[in-house]
Amino acid sequence: MGLFNSNYSKPGPGVSKDEPKRKGLGRYYQLVVRKFWDLIKLNLLYIVTLLPTFAVVFVLSGMISNRFSIDINELAKLGGGSLVDAAKVSITTDLIIRFYISALFAILWGGGPATAGFVYILRSFIAEDPVFLASDYFKHIKSNLKQTIIVWIIDIIMFVLLCYAYFFYGSSPGILSNGKYVILVIALFYTMLHLYLYHLLVTYKLSIPQLYRNSALFAISALPFSIITIVFTSFIMLIWPAIGFTSLNESLAVFFVTATLILTVTLLFAVCGLYVEFNAVTQIKKYIKEDAKVERNE
Repeated sequence: MGLFNSNYSKPGPGVSKDEPKRKGLGRYYQLVVRKFWDLIKLNLLYIVTLLPTFAVVFVLSGMISNRFSIDINELAKLGGGSLVDAAKVSITTDLIIRFYISALFAILWGGGPATAGFVYILRSFIAEDPVFLASDYFKHIKSNLKQTIIVWIIDIIMFVLLCYAYFFYGSSPGILSNGKYVILVIALFYTMLHLYLYHLLVTYKLSIPQLYRNSALFAISALPFSIITIVFTSFIMLIWPAIGFTSLNESLAVFFVTATLILTVTLLFAVCGLYVEFNAVTQIKKYIKEDAKVERNE
């Protein structure tokens, strides 16, 4: 077998049939430990196939990162350094903000076709179903290609509209400025429905309107869990760079920034994605039983 062609149906230590399955976070941590190396493989595969859509979001994220930019002359005065050093800091900060906006977009909203394969593999890990990592990954990218491209285009349009609307109301005078809070609520709800959207997409035969409608219903019915999932996932993604860039010790800052880059490449997408999918599976199972008469994709 190749690097990404692990066969999980072959005999191995696994989990004893008499061993009770854990629930909640205990079950999630158990999966992370048991599938650790497979999550690393999946993370690398996801990063490679995500690059085209990630690059588009990275460029568009400049709408947000530009709002945090500081004039390099002012930055040089504050830091007591040269204009060249200030320019380096400004560019680095801009790239990092763009990167993490794009990374959160990919985890919480999805990255189009690549996310279909990603979610299918994660769903199989959770269900303990046998899976061939690379072949099943690309199979489900191909079989869901049309719908995932449509969903991703809708997401890009929504991202641009929400950003412009937030900045417009945020700079408006008087009572109009409160409109930015409405936009934040819309953005939060739109994020919550995405926690279920790709799971429904790869699991059931649904039209695009049905996908969004059912995802919205799950987001509402599981509101506390949806919010917790977003907070937990965002925390995992952002805590390491936050420590690095707020550290007063330069060596410590370099260590955390370097560790963040390594973790992102090797594990962060898969660990966060597993948590999102774990929540989706848990909540959806409450309402759709395995023997329910719903047309499935498999």
